[in-house]
Amino acid sequence: MSWKLENGPFQLTNLSHVGIAVKDAEKTVQFLSTIWNIASPEIYDYEPKKEELFVGQSFKARLVWLTLGPLRIELLQPLDDRSIWSKFIAEKGEGIHHIAFGVSNYDDMVEKFRSQGHKMLVSAVFNGDRWCYFDTAPGGAVIELREEYARKV
Repeated sequence: MSWKLENGPFQLTNLSHVGIAVKDAEKTVQFLSTIWNIASPEIYDYEPKKEELFVGQSFKARLVWLTLGPLRIELLQPLDDRSIWSKFIAEKGEGIHHIAFGVSNYDDMVEKFRSQGHKMLVSAVFNGDRWCYFDTAPGGAVIELREEYARKV
């Protein structure tokens, strides 16, 4: 079987992380540490300032970064009932929420997703870097774009 594929204009270079929505990040980390040898997690309580939230409503969440071999995992624990992750957990339970790609051409990537009609779910700034989620179809995956590399001036 041979499918006709397009040659997209962007090269995929970096799987940043997999985001997992959880009810209790500490319990999840404790559980994972009984199976794998993980380094100390990076823990942030995150509430974007009004000027840092571009799309979506205000929220509070605990972000916990883990490194499991070559894979980075982001645990997302809602600290209120307004976040995209609290809604995900209420509707589907805990689990994989998104796949994140680190990009240097953030604006171009956002425009490409928008031009294809994908809905932007949330967009904000974290530690100085822009990020956003797109609900994609076909495929049904939530894709995060993260501005992880120096912006081109």
